[in-house]
Amino acid sequence: MASTRRYCLHLRTKTGYSRSVEGERLIDPESSTACYTCLKTQHPWGPDGIPADTDGCGQDRACFEEEK
Repeated sequence: MASTRRYCLHLRTKTGYSRSVEGERLIDPESSTACYTCLKTQHPWGPDGIPADTDGCGQDRACFEEEK
């Protein structure tokens, strides 16, 4: 379930609050039942009004913050 892909610090889904043994958030971009939320807005869209999901929450968005 874990991947090496880096997601926005503020992207969450039900499993996205947990971490693997290696410390990666457990986000499964292939899940057909995942509902994503942006922690900045507390809604399924980011501050720019674009949906929060694994495809859209990348470095090309002004609100993106990579985990450190």
